[in-house]
Amino acid sequence: MTRLRNIVLGGIAALAIGGVAGSAQAMETGTFQNRLNGATIGLPLGALPPAGLYTGLETAYLGPLVGSGNSGASTGNQCARLASGACAALPAIAQAVPLLWVPGWNFLGATYGASVVQAFYNFETCGLPNGGCGGGSPIIGGGFVFTNTFINPITLSWNLGGGWFVSASFNFTPPDGTKANGPAAFSFTPNPDYWTFEPALAISYLGPGWVLSGNFFYDINTQSQGTCCAATKITSGNALYGDLMALWKIGKWEIGPVGYFEVQTTADSGGCTPAPGVSLCGNYSTAAAGALVGYDFGPVDLQVWVTDSFVGQNAPAGVGNLNVWTRIGFKLWGPAAPPAPLVAKN
Repeated sequence: MTRLRNIVLGGIAALAIGGVAGSAQAMETGTFQNRLNGATIGLPLGALPPAGLYTGLETAYLGPLVGSGNSGASTGNQCARLASGACAALPAIAQAVPLLWVPGWNFLGATYGASVVQAFYNFETCGLPNGGCGGGSPIIGGGFVFTNTFINPITLSWNLGGGWFVSASFNFTPPDGTKANGPAAFSFTPNPDYWTFEPALAISYLGPGWVLSGNFFYDINTQSQGTCCAATKITSGNALYGDLMALWKIGKWEIGPVGYFEVQTTADSGGCTPAPGVSLCGNYSTAAAGALVGYDFGPVDLQVWVTDSFVGQNAPAGVGNLNVWTRIGFKLWGPAAPPAPLVAKN
């Protein structure tokens, strides 16, 4: 896809979809993550676009939790257990809007860029722990949720030649999203209540017929305050994430296999109190594979991809968790092109 190859929309550089990562993909208790795995699939983040201001919209259609023994499973929305035993039905659909700025500066031989991503979703809180908000379970709360804001103050991208690019960046996510909702007995914080600091590295190849990329992130979390996802002030262990793709370009089309993985690399600290339906508090790991199709419409690019999990250790979602994603991207503004030189004919 020409435009995505050229402008990359690297500032979706994480498209973390903040608290949605925790709400819709909650692993063990205490890991309402500030990153949604698989969110940068389709983006060769090793390369930054030309100078300008870029945006877009990414939507995640998150499949229901599956697997035996998971009392949070439901047929429509996913469910997070509250201390009262009530069910918070979590989003089947979540969206994120990025804003990427590339000023045209160079530093240490690299192009500089910065970005911010804001995501949002809806949730409902039900009075009965039936795994969803249907049947005789009354809706007693809920609302529109802004997730924690993903902030990328610096990305440096180097052109290595031969179509190869590498970038290094530093990102962080403060606990600034929507706080508790609903009556006190059933309220909970629908976002992580801790900071996440994230160094990142991406390696990309932008060739005449292929776009290859590995986007890697390492999350370092501060201590939870005990209001979002654990009964104790737990510090969730650090985690390594990777989003992978190999896309073949055919005219304005692109198609190819994609996937992601995440691995918790350090143990939780501060104690681990399992929530109902979560029997394990050990290190978690997940992996998924799928396929992506994209088309360049000119001013707007579109990508659609599907992932299906095949690894789910210490993860309530287990395996077979099918997610569908869409992304549109476009350029808001760019510096005017320099005027063409005047050539006098003799």
